[in-house]
Amino acid sequence: MAVDDDPDILGAYQAILEARCEVLTASDGHSALDLLQQRTVDVVLLDMILPGLSGLGVLDALQRLGIETNVVMVSAVNDSRTALAALRLGARDYLTKPFDNVELDLIIRRLTGQDVGDDEPAPRRSGTLPHALLVSGDLGFRAGLAVALRTRGRVDAVAGTATALAVLARRLPDVVVVGDEATAGAVRARAADARLVVADGRPLDFEALLREIVEAFAVRHHGVRRFASPVPQAIAQVAASYRRVTVESIAATVSVTPGELACAFADQLEMTAREYVTHVKIEAARTLLRESETKAEAVADVVGLHDAPHLARVIRRHGSERVVSYRARSLP
Repeated sequence: MAVDDDPDILGAYQAILEARCEVLTASDGHSALDLLQQRTVDVVLLDMILPGLSGLGVLDALQRLGIETNVVMVSAVNDSRTALAALRLGARDYLTKPFDNVELDLIIRRLTGQDVGDDEPAPRRSGTLPHALLVSGDLGFRAGLAVALRTRGRVDAVAGTATALAVLARRLPDVVVVGDEATAGAVRARAADARLVVADGRPLDFEALLREIVEAFAVRHHGVRRFASPVPQAIAQVAASYRRVTVESIAATVSVTPGELACAFADQLEMTAREYVTHVKIEAARTLLRESETKAEAVADVVGLHDAPHLARVIRRHGSERVVSYRARSLP
């Protein structure tokens, strides 16, 4: 689906894409939402500035309605703050006008799971936002770090080497974080120009790890905020014990009050510690549903979401992928 109030741009999208996929169009945010409640859409190319309801407003409505789709925010303004706002609301990528057809094609192929052939162009650096690739079989580590880093930029979080190499075939991130030396060797061979961080120590020093990632971001992107104590220590606690952790237990571990912890998270991640824990659990649940045959009810119990009041699970099939979205009036 292409959403833009300029008919010439909608026509351009159709000309580029209609040879290999069905293209729906909408000229405003409300029309887009109406269509998305009627049709299953793989990718939404969503303009930032729309009449009536803005692109960010559409993203917010998609979350409230529990509609799962891959949103690519499109804007004529190359602004990292706006891009981060879109990513926090669930956008999967960000395109700045004017963009070339190859860039658009690669993004759509990535989001729809299409294979990239050997004749594709060489991977290019990510543009507007810092970009991290996380590769680890440790679900808690992957989910805990991904949720935190998405407040700073784009994150691809994958379990295995093969998937990581597929990501690197399309895009060269600023930093690749791997969980073992075997994966590190494969990444070095494919992406020698990317900063590589091997996180195989136990216990992990999350303060040093986050500092190294932010330093890698800062090479190409100015003004990336650092993570300061006690937030890295709290992230480490959640990554290790996200299934059963509570805000009170985190605060006790890092020697602050729950109120002080909430203030630190609000300042550095723009969410409370309680919201962070919930987002990590949801990230873990989505990953389990995507990567395994476990049923949604069992997944919710495994990641500790069974105690969420008023929690509704909306599951739909998209190809072979199973997706779960959570909608709640009150989260734990």
